[in-house]
This record gives sequence, C-alpha cells and structure tokens, in this order.
Amino acid sequence: MNTEKFIIDKLEKFIKDFSKVRVRYEYDEMSRSHFIEIVPNTIFHSDNDLKKWECTLLDKFVTYCPTENICFISDDDLFKIENIIYIKEGLDYAPVSTVVESVAFDPLSILLQQSTTKEVFNITFAETKVDSLIETTIMTYDYLSQTYLKAA
Repeated sequence: MNTEKFIIDKLEKFIKDFSKVRVRYEYDEMSRSHFIEIVPNTIFHSDNDLKKWECTLLDKFVTYCPTENICFISDDDLFKIENIIYIKEGLDYAPVSTVVESVAFDPLSILLQQSTTKEVFNITFAETKVDSLIETTIMTYDYLSQTYLKAA
C-alpha cells in the first residue's frame, strides 16, 4: 500500500468518528510532506479526542513511512491547501468558518441614528473592483458633536 492510500484509509475512518468536520488532504512531492486540513478550526484547536487521533496517526505514519512528513493544519493557518487529493465532509459538518477576511456593504445604505452613548466609533469604507482592493478609508466620527444633533 502506498502512503497516500494509507492516509486516505485513515481519513475515511476518521470522518466517521468526527462527523462535524471536513478534511482535505494534499501531498507536496518537493518536501515529501502530507498535509491534512481539518475544519472548523474551533474543533481542530480544542477537541482532545481529535488531538489523540492525530497523535495515534502520527505514530503509525512514522512507523509506516519514516522518510516522509505529515502535518495537520486548519483554515486559520498560513499554509493553504491548493492541490487537493482527497476531500470529505462528515455527516454533521456545517460549512462555517471563524476566519473573516472582509465584510462588504454599500456605504449609501448606512443609516446613522443618535444614540445615548458618548463613544466615538470608526467607520471603514473600501472601494473594490473584482478581486482587488483599491482604497480603504478610515474615518473617526464623533456623531454627538454634529451641530444638527445638538439642536435636537
């Protein structure tokens, strides 16, 4: 059995035991490294049973293939899987990520209303084209200092 088949067999069993996750697998031939991405990252970082499974797989992997590497990652890591060999979702997987890259909205649709708070808040506007950020403007706005609000 080759190493990829060995890992995929282990992942097939894994996804049955951890039904709330999705796994993706990639092999990088240059570094001889196998990358297994597990999401959501909240489970990846905090589930003790998952950590035990990782340790068990790591032990078996080192015994089976001592000249290669294996690495477990999640969607909040700097390394991103690009050449997927295998992907599978558990039956209870909900595709929600805690990684937020940006939120887009139409600045013309913003309605500011007077509030009892005296805090100053920041508004960030970004003009975008398809897949590229052109300009970001951050404005500090003290809405209680405006004269038309003082008159009210």
